[in-house]
Order: sequence, then C-alpha cells, then structure tokens
Amino acid sequence: ASKADQELTVLLTKLYGIQEDVGAKPKTSEEEKKKKAENLQSMGKGRRGKKTGSRFLELKSSIVERLQTIHRLLEEDAARGKGSVAQGNNPKEVIAAQAQMREEIRQASDEWKELDALYKNEARKKRSKFTREELEVQETLVMRLQAEIEKCKAAQMKGYSRA
Repeated sequence: ASKADQELTVLLTKLYGIQEDVGAKPKTSEEEKKKKAENLQSMGKGRRGKKTGSRFLELKSSIVERLQTIHRLLEEDAARGKGSVAQGNNPKEVIAAQAQMREEIRQASDEWKELDALYKNEARKKRSKFTREELEVQETLVMRLQAEIEKCKAAQMKGYSRA
C-alpha cells in the first residue's frame, strides 16, 4: 500500500477511536478498527455499488499518481534553478515542463470533479450503496485531494510570479 493509503488507514483508525470515545459508535478493539479502515479497498454493497466504489478508487489512485508527478515536476523546476530562460536555462525544456505540469493539474482537477460528483451523488441518496463510514471516508478523501490539487496550482503559479 502507498504512503497515502497507510496514512489514511492510521487517520481512520484514530477517527473510529474518537467516535467510540464520544459514544457515537460501539466499542471495538484496535485490530477491528484497523481492519475496518483497511477494508475500504472494496467499497459498496451489491454489484452496482462495487462498480461505483471501484470507479471511485480508480479515480483516487489516478489523482494521487498525477499529484506525485506534479510534485516531481515542481521539484525539478526548483532544482533547475529558480532562474528564467534568460539565466541560461533551455527555453524549450522549461516551457515543455510547465506545459506538462499545467496539463497534469488540469487532468487531476477534471478527475477530482468526477470523484466529487460520484461522492455527492451517493451521499444524496436515501438508500446509499455505501455505509456511513465509507461515505465519511469518501468525503475526507475528496476534501484532502482538492486541498492538495489547490496547493499544486498555487505552487505552479508561483513559478510565473517570480519571473
């Protein structure tokens, strides 16, 4: 499992612990909480629920991969020297890297919109194919991914303001 998945599992385990302390959920052991958090690899009940859940997870994985690519490109940009083309950087290289970064951010944003629509559509239903916990996890994922995409957009825009 990736680092993000492991972090999410730890956070969910803590969340379940807090919910139990508050009295919102019945008490369970640490292992049960961890299993519950890890069990989100197959979201949804029934065939259609699993289909929606797998699409959600596919989009999530795709967005995470794009964010990793964007972070790598941002690091390369920083390593290239914060200088502009006039300071000796290869202009075609710089322009190509910036174009790729913009494209990755655009695609991540588009995928995030689809992910958000899937979540909102399911959350609105009276008889959702997902449990309350799964919907809470989806909401958390959607919000964290949006925040990360916004951070990448801001970091990428800084590249233009320093010129």
